[in-house]
Amino acid sequence: MSRRSNQHRFKIYQAFKEARKGEDLNTYEEPVSKAFFETIGREAAINAINENKAMNLPVTFVRDGWVVREMPDGRQERISQIALISLEAYKKRNLIKGTVIHVGKKR
Repeated sequence: MSRRSNQHRFKIYQAFKEARKGEDLNTYEEPVSKAFFETIGREAAINAINENKAMNLPVTFVRDGWVVREMPDGRQERISQIALISLEAYKKRNLIKGTVIHVGKKR
């Protein structure tokens, strides 16, 4: 692609941007319900599980507060327990933009 055509496209973009100054991009987006995303997520999870089973790979999921790995032969292995914290403790975290969260290694 030539430099000239890129410059032309950039000028068109700048003109469009100036004409729409102050507008929110939400006016151009489709309104989509929460149920739509839940359905997509559920279908993606089902597809991933089926692909893993077809390739004889283990499937990892959460059950009863544990991270569980199910092997292709049906055997289940508990990997680690999930430590839950209260909502109040969660809200009291003083995280600001740019905070780096470190996860410790498994002992």
